[in-house]
Amino acid sequence: MNKVLLLGSTGLLGSAIKQVFLPSDFELLVPDRSELELRSFHQVADYIEDHMPDVIINCAGYNLVDQCEVEEYEQVLAEELNVDLVMQLAKLSKKINAYFITFGSDYVFDGKKGQAYIESDVPNPINYYGQTKLRAEIQALQNNDKALIIRTSWLFGPHKNNFVSSIYKKLESDNPVAVVTDQTGCPTYTLDIANYLLNTVLEEKPSGVMHLCNDNPVNWHQFALAIEELAATGKMIEAISSKDLKRLATRPECSILSSERIKPMRNFKLALQEYITQYL
Repeated sequence: MNKVLLLGSTGLLGSAIKQVFLPSDFELLVPDRSELELRSFHQVADYIEDHMPDVIINCAGYNLVDQCEVEEYEQVLAEELNVDLVMQLAKLSKKINAYFITFGSDYVFDGKKGQAYIESDVPNPINYYGQTKLRAEIQALQNNDKALIIRTSWLFGPHKNNFVSSIYKKLESDNPVAVVTDQTGCPTYTLDIANYLLNTVLEEKPSGVMHLCNDNPVNWHQFALAIEELAATGKMIEAISSKDLKRLATRPECSILSSERIKPMRNFKLALQEYITQYL
């Protein structure tokens, strides 16, 4: 039986991977913070060398995009979790001959291409968070030629914190709902990623960079409309621009991820219907 170490198992993506992998033939290690402090180089090294996993899946990371744009302390956290941790894991997995998977972001691109990005497109992040994710990719590939970076985007799934559950709650309230129209990307279901990992990635063990998203890119407002259609509340969703939100970090206008390596996963609307029916 192969042993899989899953880091970040309580987050949006990590919890979905845990849910899918627990009934599998893999022995799954899911240490929490009381067992393993990911910001401690020595704790991470000791844990990995003590348990000797065959696969390391890293879902841990910092994703407070606006906070780390301007706050020095938050930038330090982003560096530690998004860059330093990935570099360490890449080195350690190579040392013990384990397969290493970590997750990247559509925010490594500036959004100015005007069409979908493929793996060979040159990244150019326009916010601090995106810069840390790009540095993580560089560190992973420099320190492990068998590492896989999976870029994905706009995640939703069985977890309390995601765009779909947030919009769903707003639709049920008396408060108005307003969503931006000037950012386009690929909504992606975390359980679809988890199943692709289990059934394809761990069978084939590809390396390098891979884009993995659900099909049918939309803007955030269109995404919200799809949620409302399934919720059937009859509530109007106002269309606004990013400038109306006055966020600290600039987002790419078009960060659609396509792939020159694999086919996209199913239409996000099918995954969305499944999620809303089963979990909301």
